Amino acid sequence: MKQALITALALGSLSLSACSRGYEPIEYGKDACAHCKMTIVDDRYAAELVTDRGRVYKFDDVICMKQYAAAQQTEGTNLLFVVPYLKNQSEPLPAGEAFYLKHEFFKSPMNGNFAAFADEIEAQSLMDSLSATAVRWEQIQ
Repeated sequence: MKQALITALALGSLSLSACSRGYEPIEYGKDACAHCKMTIVDDRYAAELVTDRGRVYKFDDVICMKQYAAAQQTEGTNLLFVVPYLKNQSEPLPAGEAFYLKHEFFKSPMNGNFAAFADEIEAQSLMDSLSATAVRWEQIQ
């Protein structure tokens, strides 16, 4: 009886942890982009989509994630993350809250040329020096 209870509790906690939704670290050089199938190597442009069921899709460029989400027509129910261009923060950013710059200087894997920042203040020096265009999430195509 005691053994059956322990087994049931272990299986229950395992199934609950499997359903949790959140960012899963990208293994650079190993993980492949869910959209274009290229290996994700550049940690300045990576992105991730987590479905409402906890399934994780990783991308090498924000453009790949936007195109994948549009094709799946489920963007509104997913968690979307982008890796910050500057590494002064270790956590990924919610894609809809990030501040983006678009410029040819940002040579992202799929030539989207977008870089994500935590906010406008963080991006200001690059925006000024490059004369880069500020872009909102909704404008990225």
